[in-house]
Amino acid sequence: MLISIAEVLINRPSKHLNRTFSYRIPDALLGQADVGYRCVVPFARRTEEGIILSVRREEEEKISYRLLPIRSLVDPFPWFTEEMLALARKLSSYYMCMLIEALRLFFIDKKGILTEAEYTIDWARVPMEAELRGLIDPSVDSLSEKDAKTLLGSDLVKCVKAAWLVRKERLSAVHKEPLEKWLAPNEAPDEAQKRRSPKQALLWQALTEKGPMSFREAAEKGFSSSVVKAFCLSGYGKVFYKRKKTFSLIDEQEKRKDRALTEEQRKALSVISKAVDQEAFKGILLKGVTGSGKTEVYLRAAERALERGGSALILVPEIALTSQMTSYFASLLGDKVVFIHSGLSKGERYNNRQRIANGESTIIIGSRSAIFMPFRHLKLIVVDEEYDSSYKQGETPRYNGRDAAKMMGEIYHCPIVLGAATPSIATYHAAKTGKIELVEMKHRVFQTKLPAIHIYDLKGDPTGEALSHPMVEMLRATIARKEKSILLLNRRGFSTTLMCADCGYVFKCPNCDVSLVYHKDTAQLKCHYCETVHPLPHECPKCRSRKILYLGRGTQHVEEELHEALAEARIQRFDVDSTQKKNSARTILEKFRRGDIDILFGTQMVAKGHDIPGVQTVGILSADGPLNMPSYLASEQTFNLITQCAGRAGRGREQGEVLLQTYNPDHYVIQAAARQDYEGFYRQEIEYRRLLNYPPFSRMMKITCFHKEEKTATEKANRIYHWLLQVNPQLAVPTTFTPPFDEPIKRVRNMYYISILIKGRTLSSLKSAMRQSPIFEENDIIIDVDPM
Repeated sequence: MLISIAEVLINRPSKHLNRTFSYRIPDALLGQADVGYRCVVPFARRTEEGIILSVRREEEEKISYRLLPIRSLVDPFPWFTEEMLALARKLSSYYMCMLIEALRLFFIDKKGILTEAEYTIDWARVPMEAELRGLIDPSVDSLSEKDAKTLLGSDLVKCVKAAWLVRKERLSAVHKEPLEKWLAPNEAPDEAQKRRSPKQALLWQALTEKGPMSFREAAEKGFSSSVVKAFCLSGYGKVFYKRKKTFSLIDEQEKRKDRALTEEQRKALSVISKAVDQEAFKGILLKGVTGSGKTEVYLRAAERALERGGSALILVPEIALTSQMTSYFASLLGDKVVFIHSGLSKGERYNNRQRIANGESTIIIGSRSAIFMPFRHLKLIVVDEEYDSSYKQGETPRYNGRDAAKMMGEIYHCPIVLGAATPSIATYHAAKTGKIELVEMKHRVFQTKLPAIHIYDLKGDPTGEALSHPMVEMLRATIARKEKSILLLNRRGFSTTLMCADCGYVFKCPNCDVSLVYHKDTAQLKCHYCETVHPLPHECPKCRSRKILYLGRGTQHVEEELHEALAEARIQRFDVDSTQKKNSARTILEKFRRGDIDILFGTQMVAKGHDIPGVQTVGILSADGPLNMPSYLASEQTFNLITQCAGRAGRGREQGEVLLQTYNPDHYVIQAAARQDYEGFYRQEIEYRRLLNYPPFSRMMKITCFHKEEKTATEKANRIYHWLLQVNPQLAVPTTFTPPFDEPIKRVRNMYYISILIKGRTLSSLKSAMRQSPIFEENDIIIDVDPM
């Protein structure tokens, strides 16, 4: 007899479970359980959630092993489409992670079911002299697993073996599908009853004329809950439940006026629209100076995708940018627009996911997590500010959202547009060598000149303050003209280091090798790596001196300086600390847009993509921080940050002005950024990369071993290093690699980190060898492909 067998991947991120297990599809689930469904299966004496990756038919007589049946399905629909499964496989292969780790990226909750254990007490088996009777009253017939462990401790196992307690598992869904109460007509009231209850008579009439309605709709029509209740108790109506409709999170937008495109915008739109029509994968770099109108091109291209019966994905690097982009698109397309990011509640994310799956919303805007939605007929992908490091995930799987979007383009057979004023060196090199098409927009929409950038050498500044005299005067003049300013300092907190003036003791995090940062608003010291909080010290723990120096300036410190120097100014800090509450970033930007704020001041959050009318001046308080990072990307990221921040100024009809404070005025990156000379910067930087064999001339991978014992982490890294020495000569394409080295911040969360950096023209053959080596089956190893 032919039976249906499903290959199921267990939803547990264990390297020893990185394969599928076979389960029988029972008759009750035939025609339902299929590829992409999440299911509930028995596994190792437990109940586990799994994902069906394939289904086959086979003769039962030919199967030599025992097949357990799938118990149930988690959802009434397949969670994964074929395209989603294909993307997960590509991510797993390229980024060297387990398949389940890639698949879990597509979940809102990491598990669809909760397995809760409870213990039933069989009092008939419990001897009268047993200690259990003294601990638990005989009226109690069951215990939760937590209570059982608390009360019985190690004796719990003995009680189970003696059959006094029987362990049972109870399953519940993590996310329950929202249901809504509906009302349908039942028995018709007679004429006398209609006269006695005219409101119920009207309700009956509405139901018979228009059909069933929800309780919410009945209330909107003026039928109170007491009328509906009496109506049902009289037998005239019956209650049933229906799946609740999704709702749009898009605020009502004022319909925008038609906008005429510039010649450069028309040409760019023509190239992208042609690619959309061809329904084939193609890479396009849209290189447009800040203020050239790239967003309008994205909008018109997305509109083209909709006209072709498809959907479009617009990725932005920061959650704070989704609001601006969403409002821009919604002004033309209304609730066809939906946004996805981690700042939404789980209920909102489930709702928006369902809108995408149903086809109710076809323009999807979001941060990198938006990649993992169930798109229907995806015809265009846009990655705005494609160079941004925020697209890189900081935990396993360490994927880059931009590169994952390229994989999506191949799977969905659609073009991908990479937009930027300052593209990454690798992306621009791909365009210059013909791997992707280059489309340029060299002028701002209103033909305004790019901002004038002035360099101020801090080495000669007599004040030693974060705000130089020219910076204060520029801000004061801007306020006098009733215009707006943006200030950038990429350091949070008030003081970045606390040190004893007598013995030099530095207050460090007990869990990490970093200084604690003083946050004045909460009067606490915080670690920006493990997020622990410590009380503000009043004396040195080493020498008991009360002379504590507050060194280094963060955004909170400079905020105070601003209030002192410009008492008349309305100033708002914009960083992680000031935007912790939901929608707070959006609220601040809206106030700035309305003109309720004169100076918006903060970390790199202020530098990215904001299009705020009236911003005429930008101040960069220290351009040197990113330059000192121990990364081959330091120069590129510094150039991009300066250029992007400067680009917030003068986006209207008047040229903006930028003051750039630095201790390295002659550095080629600072000079190129001041000239806004991307081509000159690219020519110099690409030669450095070529000489040192950095990307795009090589591929990179970092293997990091971590452990609470430094010795153990070092030993594991050494074993991997010696394995590389042995296997490298046998590879089809050999690589180069460093000996193990300490990470710049060696200890984080009481774990020591030791790394090996690998470079090669391609890493494919090395990856294949790594997959076959038992070393990489071990835990406490991080594999980071294309590290940043």
